[in-house]
Amino acid sequence: MLNMHLVRIFATVVDLGSFTRAAESLSISQSAASRDVQELERQLGMPLLERRARGVTPTEAGALLAAHARRIFDIERLAEESLAALRGLQRGRLAIGASSTIGIYMLPPLLGAFGRRYPGIELFLDIGNTQQIVERIIDHRLDVAFLEGPAEAHGLDILPWREDELVVIAAPDHPLAGGQQLTTTDLAGAAFVLREAGSGTREVMEQALVGAGVEVKTVMELGSTEAVKQAVAAGLGISIVSRYTIQLELAAGRLAVLPLGDLRIRRRLTRAQLADRPASPALEMWLGVAQGG
Repeated sequence: MLNMHLVRIFATVVDLGSFTRAAESLSISQSAASRDVQELERQLGMPLLERRARGVTPTEAGALLAAHARRIFDIERLAEESLAALRGLQRGRLAIGASSTIGIYMLPPLLGAFGRRYPGIELFLDIGNTQQIVERIIDHRLDVAFLEGPAEAHGLDILPWREDELVVIAAPDHPLAGGQQLTTTDLAGAAFVLREAGSGTREVMEQALVGAGVEVKTVMELGSTEAVKQAVAAGLGISIVSRYTIQLELAAGRLAVLPLGDLRIRRRLTRAQLADRPASPALEMWLGVAQGG
């Protein structure tokens, strides 16, 4: 029979990538964490970790055990929160994932409203590109995720959340930023600054431009919308971003929106949850704020 105390320590080491960080998180000594994982390996008769100078990585058996452990402790946390709710206590922990644009520009006001309404709930926000966030929710690291790009994965319920408009941006002194009405043919040959592969914004943008017959000439790929905006403002090219992300830059005159008469890009933002995981009381409260906010 598995010793779940040892499994919890092992899973924490895997998630945090080192004995030192795991020991700090669990309020035990590093030597105790190392000793407990060695005892678990002895009981199971197989190595679970590869020890390296700069941390640890799970073996094939370790990765399998860590994945099952996350599911077990996720169910344990859900049970504790449900029982606490029956006692009338508003406490718990909520792990929310979001694609970059949603997490940086759209969720903070909602998180603030939720925190004021339910101060006993501990909030964790994990931001990444769509592909990264889908992987993390499947791995039971997140309770819910909000996504910009198309997503399909076995075991996930993908539900509509909001709509977003993408716009073409350029520096105010860019040759195309004269205020005149443009068409997609005016974009032919223009240099584009793009988000990285896996970004939901990039995927939607490329689908729209290919559908309009525009060949994208990429001059730079960057890992965040903030970096893309800075590059465009510096005159390195044009790009397509969510209108949510550029309000300050438009007001300051650092960016301009190029008006395209024959292209309007709208996308559906979605909410993803594990299909077989019931919503905790904390998640139910959060969804009430997120859907109505």
